[in-house]
Amino acid sequence: MPGFRKGKVPRQVIDSQLGAENVRKEAIREGLPTLYMMGVIDSGILPVSDPEISGLEIGEDDDSVVFEAKVDVKPEVEVKDYKGIEIEKPDTEVTEEDVKRALDEARDRFATLEVVEGRPVEDKDYVLFDYKVFTDGVPVEGSSGSDRMIQVGSEDFLPGFDEQLVGGRKGDILDVIVSFPPEYEVRELAGKPATFRTIIKEVKRKVLPPLDDGLAREISRFETLDEFKEDLTGRIAAIKEAAGERLARERVVGALVDKTYIDLPESMVKYQIDGEIEELEHDLSERGITLDQYLEALKGSRYQLEKAIRERVVENIKAELIIDAVASAEKVEVSDEESEEYIRETAKASGGDPDKVFEEASRQGRLPVVKANMRLSKAVDLLVKNAVFKGGEPVKPAEPEVGGAVSEEVPSKEEPGEE
Repeated sequence: MPGFRKGKVPRQVIDSQLGAENVRKEAIREGLPTLYMMGVIDSGILPVSDPEISGLEIGEDDDSVVFEAKVDVKPEVEVKDYKGIEIEKPDTEVTEEDVKRALDEARDRFATLEVVEGRPVEDKDYVLFDYKVFTDGVPVEGSSGSDRMIQVGSEDFLPGFDEQLVGGRKGDILDVIVSFPPEYEVRELAGKPATFRTIIKEVKRKVLPPLDDGLAREISRFETLDEFKEDLTGRIAAIKEAAGERLARERVVGALVDKTYIDLPESMVKYQIDGEIEELEHDLSERGITLDQYLEALKGSRYQLEKAIRERVVENIKAELIIDAVASAEKVEVSDEESEEYIRETAKASGGDPDKVFEEASRQGRLPVVKANMRLSKAVDLLVKNAVFKGGEPVKPAEPEVGGAVSEEVPSKEEPGEE
């Protein structure tokens, strides 16, 4: 205020200029969060929801504030018999079928496409075509394309499109009727049926290279097929081992969740559900679609969406609380050095600069989150180490990369649009 130094304005002057009640309300608005956090710290509780403030009382001379804060707290979890949990042991043995599947994948990547003459389109053929889209008999502006190629059976254009090309021949004009996906980026077309007037321009089939030493030399650093197969077997073994470890962790946590009761506060569940729906709304908005339009296209409701999300959310929250309880019971801790090493190693493995990644994580305050996640991971390691494995179940590995592709470019999955 003019005539006074900052912080030296008498209270009576402030009250007369701004109004005593306004000053009081502003002081309470700014002060309550701090007072609430002091109460939380003093009581030792762990809130999991925003507080409901009630019973606000102010002293006669404004020298005291009394209020009540009602809040949901983190549930107390009692985990029993978490050592010796019985689970099915994943079978990580590499079979001849595993190697054959990987070799077939290698041959497929180096396949060539040959033009087919004198027969109609069959399953697995590649079809080159032009198209124009109609809805309600009217051409859709901006929805046409030329020289598109898809493989029949791959559904890499629109669901149900490629199968309607079977039986067609080069030069045929077909009316292919499909529906646009509910999440289609053009809002006016999302979920609507449409007719694709399609001209078949060429039909091709895939030809696989022979499985011999020549293929091994072309797709690897090895001179013979036997050497390549030996290396492939080792890589498949590593993949299956990693997949088996993940499966064992999932099973031991799932078994512990099934046998442990937790009374989850609804606020925890609702917070997570609302967060996932907000993320979905954000993704849809970037495509120009509202959540209501998305649900309408799916012929669903927000209640059904929340119900679908709820089950997964509840399981995830329970699992985290239970693993946290195990970590507390076993006094599992993660040091600053461990978290720093983890961040640096992860950055290095992904091709990043370890120093820059660590500095960025520190600057953004992500280190406590990293340590918390590492603590939970250590607890799961302990559960797996003490589990009792029985039986065995085959683990299907992801195929190891062996490079290459068919000799002509085959389009990846994408939505139709202006060429």
